Amino acid sequence: MTPAFTYLHLVISAGIPLLLYSASAWVMLRTIRNRRLEPFAWGLSIAALFAHSGALVGVMRFMGSSSFGLTTSISLLAWTIAVLALCFAIERQNRVLGAILLACAGVGAALTGSPQEFAESTAPGWELTAHIMLSMGAAALLFAAAATALLLVFLDRRLRTRRIADLPSVLPPLDTLEKIMFRLIATGFVLLTLALFTGFVFITNLFAQHLEHKTILSLIAWIIFGVLLIGRTRYGWRGRAAVRWTLSGFGVLVLAYFGSKYVLENILGRHWG
Repeated sequence: MTPAFTYLHLVISAGIPLLLYSASAWVMLRTIRNRRLEPFAWGLSIAALFAHSGALVGVMRFMGSSSFGLTTSISLLAWTIAVLALCFAIERQNRVLGAILLACAGVGAALTGSPQEFAESTAPGWELTAHIMLSMGAAALLFAAAATALLLVFLDRRLRTRRIADLPSVLPPLDTLEKIMFRLIATGFVLLTLALFTGFVFITNLFAQHLEHKTILSLIAWIIFGVLLIGRTRYGWRGRAAVRWTLSGFGVLVLAYFGSKYVLENILGRHWG
């Protein structure tokens, strides 16, 4: 099989999860009012996850198991978000958020078929794999927290403009969404702490590997989420302040994970993890 044919196959296999995720998100929303669609929604969601898994395995075999370029990393994050979305969708009141996450996973899955070649600057091993998995888990949870924060903004604006009649009846109450957001942040913060710890332990030379910017930005995000959790516990932070801190922390984390990776791969021509 020629490389051109293989590459085309990867692109096509990435489009299938996008379609399946999109369909599953739509049907999952419909199940809130029509329970008879539940088997169809779950079937589509699981099929999307399996198709996405197959596309990821295919691109890693094509480029090498250790080649986590920018697009592959985004796709891997999308896969983790999809798993989280299915966990959310188990409870009916959380299916709106689950459907949003499934749709977002589809966008990330569409990048699976864009492999990149790099001269590896680190030898692959279980340490690197552990660090990547912890980082992806933290990013997925904090992405879900950011999505919940945006949903809170949407609901809050509707309430403040007295457009209560326009509120979708399928959305959970504000208090419930806020509790979900903080649970996601707390769990994501734990995984982010472990990801930073493994990074400090396993990275041999930050400056030689051009990872100082990623590390500094990750630490800033860690501090932002830590302050937010302390503020919630000790001072009862909530509402707009909590949303701003959540979105700010996730924005910095995106710069740390993907902004620094873009600069490293496309400007410096290096690759790590």
